[in-house]
Amino acid sequence: MARASAVPPPRRAVRYPGILPPLRVAAAPASGATPWTLMYQGWVLVAPNGIRIPLTGLERSCFNCMLASPQRELSRKDLCRFMSEANLRSMNVVISRLRKKVLSSGQRLPLHTVHRLGYVFAGTLVAHEEG
Repeated sequence: MARASAVPPPRRAVRYPGILPPLRVAAAPASGATPWTLMYQGWVLVAPNGIRIPLTGLERSCFNCMLASPQRELSRKDLCRFMSEANLRSMNVVISRLRKKVLSSGQRLPLHTVHRLGYVFAGTLVAHEEG
């Protein structure tokens, strides 16, 4: 009789609703750390290393939504205020491309996925009005 092979454990950590991933605590910047900055009315993200990253309209909407939230959360409910329903369906793709764009600049975006909530920005995010 053939024996069923054991199923390997999942590669990704299980995340529970309402509990932030451990990365949020580890990635939180120390006081005095250089923040991530939105410039030119939110069209450019400046990484802590000073590199400027141009944002698309959807990426800009994501950051505006996070700035409006005191916890820097990006929930589906909050996104509905900034985006159409059609754009909400493509949110995972937008976030994935944004992470790759930032990674190509030599930084890692502290935007973490939280199961059943959406996304949380674990760094310091500020808006610079003058540009």
